[in-house]
Amino acid sequence: MGGLRKVAAPFVVSGPSGVAIRAGLKGLTGQDETVLRRVGALLGSLASGDLKARCAAGPAHDGEQWARRKRALTGQSSARWAGSITKATHDQWALARRGQFAHLQNLQAGIETITHRLAQPLGAKGSQGAPGGYRSRREWFAKSRRLHGR
Repeated sequence: MGGLRKVAAPFVVSGPSGVAIRAGLKGLTGQDETVLRRVGALLGSLASGDLKARCAAGPAHDGEQWARRKRALTGQSSARWAGSITKATHDQWALARRGQFAHLQNLQAGIETITHRLAQPLGAKGSQGAPGGYRSRREWFAKSRRLHGR
């Protein structure tokens, strides 16, 4: 048995270089451009229709509905495009739902802050990251009206 091999010193691999590569289609004929525009219009139309169907399904959406949407699109395009479109629209719907949830959380945090500040005496100083009371009776009144939606 020979000796143990030597372990190389650890190193950190540098991150991505940040170079963007842009490729354009060159040398297209007028007919090529027409075909590409029509294909793009068709796929865009299919995607918007699928997004409408996905939104209509709401949170109760399941794998069977997804398969039904994909079959409907396959009849108008190809199975590959149908799969790509249904995945993209599902991801778009999920992103919108996450955005809505984040917005609601932000609104709830604002309500809690206003409620906390209304409970504090006028001019009270904040402590440990918690806000203090409102500076004036006028500001307190305006915020209490805002909180109650008037």
